Amino acid sequence: MSPISKWKKLLGKKWTFPAIYMTVAALILTLMWWYQNGHNPSLTKEDLGIQQTTNETANADLVNKDQAVPVTAHQEQMIWPVQDPSKADIKMEFFDSSLSDKEMEKAIVRFQDEIWPHTGIDIVSKDKSPLTVIAALSGEVVRAEKDPVVGFMVDIRHENGLVTNYSSLSELKVAKGDKVTQGQVLGTAGRNIFEKDQGVHLHFEVRKGDEALSPQAFIGQDASQVLKQLEQKANATKDTNDQDKKTDSKTNEQPKTNEQKSPTSFKGNLS
Repeated sequence: MSPISKWKKLLGKKWTFPAIYMTVAALILTLMWWYQNGHNPSLTKEDLGIQQTTNETANADLVNKDQAVPVTAHQEQMIWPVQDPSKADIKMEFFDSSLSDKEMEKAIVRFQDEIWPHTGIDIVSKDKSPLTVIAALSGEVVRAEKDPVVGFMVDIRHENGLVTNYSSLSELKVAKGDKVTQGQVLGTAGRNIFEKDQGVHLHFEVRKGDEALSPQAFIGQDASQVLKQLEQKANATKDTNDQDKKTDSKTNEQPKTNEQKSPTSFKGNLS
């Protein structure tokens, strides 16, 4: 049988053309699939704008949130250390070298034949009623004890580095280590030996390190801002003093010259 006769016999069967059609269709679909995969890669999460969150990025976000400081954080202003300031009065002021001689004399304590500059203010009751002592700022009680000279006393340390001192108390309502809030009762004003002439009073101090500061500069103010202003003032004063010292040093410098005495300046006989 010739090859032509074989093709005619094959094409004459009923299933030949359907088989050819299906084969061609399969080839076409295969070519289309290959074309799409080669020229249109699958979209990634980045292409769709989806950000993948890992444990590291999540933890970093939490740390950043914890470290964020709210700009609207409340800052305490120092209040009077007595419960009803309208019924209180200052009997002795803070000793300040900028005061007049008369005012400085009034801010001196005399005790056992010695004089002491007054390192705080003494607050008394106008109507002689008991004076309730309160915390001027929130903080931690670092000392609460009875002193044989100044009576019961309390020291409170605050976040800005200040320490407020309350002495000449007749009793204590707090103990060392207590966390106190602004306005919390600390005790009642009483008497002491050191300032016996003052009678019943509260002795109130504000300190930064070993330095006593004027309480009246802080009352009603943001303590941190007052400290900043005092530091700026101290730095300016130091710069001025340093400049004055340099100026005085230059003024006092004498030019070095070689002085020669004339023969007539010598007394005595020449040999």
